[in-house]
Parts: sequence; structure tokens; C-alpha cells
Amino acid sequence: MVDALPAGLPHGVRKLPLCRIEDSRGSLTEVYRAEWFAAGLPAVQWNACRSRPGTLRGFHVHANHHDLLTVLAGRLHLGLQDMRPWSRTYGMAAVTVIDAEDPQLVYIPPGVGHGFWFAVEAAHLYGVTRYWDPADELSCRWDDPGVAVPWPFAEPRYLSDKDRAAGSFANMQTRLLELLEPPSDVPSLRGGASIE
Repeated sequence: MVDALPAGLPHGVRKLPLCRIEDSRGSLTEVYRAEWFAAGLPAVQWNACRSRPGTLRGFHVHANHHDLLTVLAGRLHLGLQDMRPWSRTYGMAAVTVIDAEDPQLVYIPPGVGHGFWFAVEAAHLYGVTRYWDPADELSCRWDDPGVAVPWPFAEPRYLSDKDRAAGSFANMQTRLLELLEPPSDVPSLRGGASIE
């Protein structure tokens, strides 16, 4: 597994290329191995989602778990914002496209806010390193002025009631800093490259 260090993304976010093997039956893509990460980075729960065109999921951030994400069909625009005050990219926001035609596993560390925008119908799979806990599911409105993500749309067509009713970026940031684990608990990729 090669550690892809994408320019223009918050520190610690990684896009790892995946190998697709194709034959007359179709294809097989290995999407995760704990050994790809020096510290193991055990994903204890995996979730599969299907989204309609015009859907936005987020804006969310987690203090206590790492996220792993891959797209199985279609594509998504992954909006990211570094919310860790000690990070060298604190405040950086970006959008990167993840497409099933170019399979990748994306690693999102705790403290990096994220949202998923779907211009086309898509299916994605994501793993987390701790079981889902509502106390670690922090969110704010996608259009709050504190969210600096350059979204590629004017208004989402589909948004969950929870995301529509989410609070402010400032409140989410305050709560995150109360919960965020110290940065010393940061896994690295095999070969010594830090994942944080």
C-alpha cells in the first residue's frame, strides 16, 4: 500500500490507491487491510450507504474515531475542514472527488470535519475505529459561515432532518475541543510515514 500524500488536503487525510482486479466475471477490489496501517487501525464497524443525486450528508466531525471511506459505485465530493488547533493545516478546507472508477480508500483522522455531496447516484462504504456513539457525532449546518468548504452546489436537494436542524459551527468546534483526544494517539502507515 502506497501512502498518497495529497496536496491541498488537511494534514493527516490520506487517499490510498486500491487495486482492482478484473476478469470476464467482473472485478474484485480489496478495500481494507489492518496491516496497511502500522498501528493496525482496526475498523470495528462498516456501513454501506446509497445516495441520490443532489444529496448532502454532513457537515460532521468526530473526536474519538477515525473514518475510512471508499466509493463502490458513482462518485462523491468529499468536503473537509481541519478543526484541530494544533494541526499545521488548522482551518484548511477543501473538496476532493472520490470516484468508483479510480478506487481509493480515504482516511479521515479525528478532528477533521467532513461532508459528502453526491452529484450522481452513488454507493459508498465507510468504516470507523469505534462503534457508533451519538456523543461522538458532532454536526453543524453545512452553510454555517464557519464552514469554509467550497461546496460545488448552491443548495442540496436532499438533506436529513438532523443535518437540516444542526447547530452552529462555533458550538460544534467548542464541543469537539472538549472531547478531542490528545494528538499523541496517532497511527502511522507502514514504512514510518505518519498518518497524522
